[in-house]
Amino acid sequence: MAVPVPSNEADRVSALHAMAVLDTPPETDFDDIVRIASEVCGAPISLVTLVDTERQWFKAKIGDIDLAETPREVAFCAHAIMGRDLMVVPDATADVRFADNPYVTPDDGIRFYAGAPLLTAEGAALGTLCVVDHNPHRLDLDQMKALRALAKQVTELLELRRLVVTDDLRGRPEPRSVDLAYLTEARIRELRGIADARNIAITLGLTDPASIHADPARLSRALDYVIFGALKLAPAGGRVAVRVLSTPVPAIEIGHAGGSIRPEWQADLAGMRPADEPVPRAVADILRAHGATVMDTSAMIGSPDVRIELRFPPH
Repeated sequence: MAVPVPSNEADRVSALHAMAVLDTPPETDFDDIVRIASEVCGAPISLVTLVDTERQWFKAKIGDIDLAETPREVAFCAHAIMGRDLMVVPDATADVRFADNPYVTPDDGIRFYAGAPLLTAEGAALGTLCVVDHNPHRLDLDQMKALRALAKQVTELLELRRLVVTDDLRGRPEPRSVDLAYLTEARIRELRGIADARNIAITLGLTDPASIHADPARLSRALDYVIFGALKLAPAGGRVAVRVLSTPVPAIEIGHAGGSIRPEWQADLAGMRPADEPVPRAVADILRAHGATVMDTSAMIGSPDVRIELRFPPH
């Protein structure tokens, strides 16, 4: 079976290996992504796949998948990484690329597949976030938007993870003046598709500009992770309220209904215990490097919601 190969294959495989993620144990954050992807797309199977030279390996999976990897030549994801957007196969038995695939030909084989490529900033497709069904299936526009947004979250997780496992956090680019409100608004824009698909209202309240010294690329990744964490914990049909404050110090307040256990990154940043997994450890390290402190403000305002406040040194 012929395997399509991207024109930037050497760079793509090099970028994948640089992530130092292949053949690593399961991690909570990636498991959460496939759970949400399966939920919002109404598909029983979801996987984070990483396409190596001759195999696709599953970093996370949910559903009736017992395998840890499959040969690349039978991988739907090997075709999905050829593009920069979703690849949707409503019925694999009617698609000439997959009709004779050994995972399609059985009576209970794959029928539906949708995969969003995991694209680095340089355009390398490391693998996919995909959803699979044993019945023909279609996605509506909201589901497609959510799957794209969730795939971007996977790429962000991979990059955060890489910063820790390769010790790249030791190098600190020169910070510059950044508007905290601008960074936060951009993160919410990226996450809105996921919120809409889960019927969660995500709101942003702004006061005056809140200027801080920051490395915008790294701080954006950490803030994205923190806000997405609230979005994961909020029940379907619930809400996430984000406020950017300028006084007494620049701060972000995040409120949501659900989840009373402190996330690993929050406990790490508060000095309670180091995070066990690489991604929350990276987030805590990035926030700490920016002088951030975290407070649980739920009790102070008497709200039944969970509310935390991230405070930063003023510019």
